[in-house]
Amino acid sequence: MEQNGQNVCLFSRRRMELTGIREVESFTDEQITAVSELGMIAVEGKNLKIESFHNEQGTLKINGEFDSFYYYTRPDADGKKGILAKLFR
Repeated sequence: MEQNGQNVCLFSRRRMELTGIREVESFTDEQITAVSELGMIAVEGKNLKIESFHNEQGTLKINGEFDSFYYYTRPDADGKKGILAKLFR
């Protein structure tokens, strides 16, 4: 996957398409968290379902009732090293 950045497209608060996604970390019907090229992203709402995830293209499509989405840093991140650097210490 070779992309620059990350995009979020929201359609009528019922469908969301994200690009620049490296992996889906966790998902429930109320929250989906993923690792994007710009950091961790969380999507919250109700009846959330992953329609598709294509790791090679870095695309994630989600259906449901969206309340919010936000970027965040993992509590163990020191802000200087990426996720992969921490895994391969």
